[in-house]
Amino acid sequence: MAAPSTPPPLSEPPESPDAPDPPDPSEPSEPTGSPGSSPQLRLRAMTAADLPLMCRWLGAAHVHRWWHDSAEPAAVRAHYLPAIEGAEPSHPLIAELPAGPIGFGQWYRWADYSEYGRQLDAAPDEAGLDYLIGEREYCGRGLGTRLIAELISYVREQDPTVGGVVVDPEAANTASRRVLEKNGLRLVAIRQVIDPEAPPTGPSAIYRRRFPG
Repeated sequence: MAAPSTPPPLSEPPESPDAPDPPDPSEPSEPTGSPGSSPQLRLRAMTAADLPLMCRWLGAAHVHRWWHDSAEPAAVRAHYLPAIEGAEPSHPLIAELPAGPIGFGQWYRWADYSEYGRQLDAAPDEAGLDYLIGEREYCGRGLGTRLIAELISYVREQDPTVGGVVVDPEAANTASRRVLEKNGLRLVAIRQVIDPEAPPTGPSAIYRRRFPG
């Protein structure tokens, strides 16, 4: 599979039954202030000029914890350039604030990656999402939640025939799971999923959201 379904690189503090979790700078949180006070997050198509940026993000410790792809320039170019040029049926995107790029998103139809999609029980009309916040200083600001919302809106605008999304972060990545839940995705299964083109990972938490209509 050319585009492994990968969770955002957000770490999670230990659970404690006796006290609330301590603050964690990489834990997604809701934006503070009035609704109009948050800078606009937008998505644009990834280009070949973004590949050095992607190398840097993939090499960052907070990303590599959950996103296990190589950060070597040749490997990044081989992985993403075919999709950028339209030779692969996935759609890589850059997430930007007015200050500049802060993360990555990607979507694809599971029908185009049917062998992997069958392991998730994904329907032919459902799409997969990949996502990360690459700039460390933007973690913990609610941007993971906003990025998922923007990705879902983008998919629905680009392809109205998509009937829903299925996403499979590692089960241990509870921060990633929370941003999906905040966007209406529901857990349907936890099981090991094998991607022969990607390094081994732990069991996946499989989430689904069907679109109305």
